Amino acid sequence: MSVLLIEDNSSLAQLISMYLSSEDIENDTAPNGFEGLQLLSEKEYDVLITDIRMPGISGHEVLAKASVLYPNMPVIIITAHGNIPDAVAAIRNGAYDYLTKPFENEDLLNSVKKATEVCRMRRENVKLKKYLKDSIAPNLVGKSQAFQNMLKLAETVAPTDAPVLVLGESGTGKELIARQIHSQSNRADKPFITINCAAIPENLFESELFGHKKGSFTSADRDYKGKILEAENGTLFLDEIGELPLSVQVKLLRFLQESEIQPVGTIMPVKVDVRIVAATNRNLKQMAETGGFREDLYYRLNVFPVDVPPLAQRRDDIEDLVQLFANKYGAKVSFSKEAMEKLINHTWTGNIRELENTIYRLCILRGSGEVQVNDLPVEFSGSMVSCLDMNLPPDELNMEELEKSIITKALTKFDGNKSKTAKYLCMPRHVLLYRLEKFNLG
Repeated sequence: MSVLLIEDNSSLAQLISMYLSSEDIENDTAPNGFEGLQLLSEKEYDVLITDIRMPGISGHEVLAKASVLYPNMPVIIITAHGNIPDAVAAIRNGAYDYLTKPFENEDLLNSVKKATEVCRMRRENVKLKKYLKDSIAPNLVGKSQAFQNMLKLAETVAPTDAPVLVLGESGTGKELIARQIHSQSNRADKPFITINCAAIPENLFESELFGHKKGSFTSADRDYKGKILEAENGTLFLDEIGELPLSVQVKLLRFLQESEIQPVGTIMPVKVDVRIVAATNRNLKQMAETGGFREDLYYRLNVFPVDVPPLAQRRDDIEDLVQLFANKYGAKVSFSKEAMEKLINHTWTGNIRELENTIYRLCILRGSGEVQVNDLPVEFSGSMVSCLDMNLPPDELNMEELEKSIITKALTKFDGNKSKTAKYLCMPRHVLLYRLEKFNLG
C-alpha cells in the first residue's frame, strides 16, 4: 500500500505521514500541487490524498491531472469546514472521498484502506478486460500483401458499428477475422456470439435468433433470450449467412433497420443494440439476383465487405502458419527445407483448415525431430508421378508392375542407394525395403 499526501500545512502533513507510517503504510509527502504532480510523474501510488486550496496549483487541478495519469488511483480530498462545497465539486469530478479538517486518525485510516481496496479492484478489472480481449482476439499470422490488405480493411471498419460481410472460400478463417473485428471495436469487452446458420433447422431458426416466451410453441417449456439478446451491446456473428431461410431473412432485415426484435410468443418489440458481422463462402449477389437471398437484406449486410484471401494467395504466410500450428499442438518438430517447399507449393483447396489438419497429423505421427518429405501425406508425392514420361496401355494397367518399374528406375537413378531412393519416392526407408523384398529387387 502506497500513499501520496499533498498538503501545504507542514505540521499537518508531518502528523499524517507519521500516523500512516505507524500503520505500516508507505507514504510520500509534497508541500504543494506542483511537487505532488512531479512525484506522480515518477511513481504510481495506490491512493492520493490532497488538500483543495493550495498556493499555485489547486487540488482541483491535481485531481484532473492525476485522473489522466492514473485513472484507477482513488483520490481523497481533505478540506476545511468552509470548503465543503469545493470537496463536493471534487467528488462530482471523480474524487473517491473527502474528509473535513480536523479529522480523526481512524477516519483517515478507514478511508485509505477502502480506497486501496477500490484501487486493487479497478486494476484487477483492467487486467480482466485485457485478458478477455486477448482471449477473444485471434492469433492472426500473415505477412503476405493479400492478407495485410485485408487486415487493414478489417481494422478500418472495426471501431464503427457498420455491418460487415466477411467473404471467402471455406477454410480461410472467416470467423477469425470476425473475432478480430470485434476485438478491435468499442464492444470488445462485450459478448461475441456465434450462430451457424447452416446448422439450425428452419423451424427452430426464428426462436434461436430472436428468442421465445414459455408456452409459445409445444416444446417451449421456458423463456429463451435468443442469440441476438445474448449479444446485447456486443457482436453477433452469423456464419454461413447464405443458408439463412427466406422466412427468417425478412425478420433479420427488420432488426437491422429498426434495431428491434420480437421474440416468438410476444406482442411488443424489444429494442436491442447489437452489431452484425456475417460470413459466407457463397455468392450472395448472385443468389439475390436469382431469388435465393433477399436483395434488400444483401445490401443491408454488404455495407462493408471484407474478402479473406485463399491460402493460394498467401504462400508467403505458409511457413509461419506451419510453425504456429506445430506450436499449437505442442510438438517439438522442425521441417526440412524440402518438406517445407512441398508444403508451400501444395494446392491447398481446403485452405488454412486443411493446412492445420495436415500439421496436426504430422505432429502426432512425428512427435519430435525434423519432418522429411517422406513423412508428408501421400498426396504430396503426386507431382513426381506427373514427371514420369509414360503412356497408359489401351486395355489394362497392372499397378504392381508399374510400382516395380518405378522403384527399379529410381534405384538406377541413385545407383542403388536405398536411402536416396526412399527419399525420392517419398516413402519411409523400411517401406522401400519391404517393396524391394516383395518384388525380388534386393
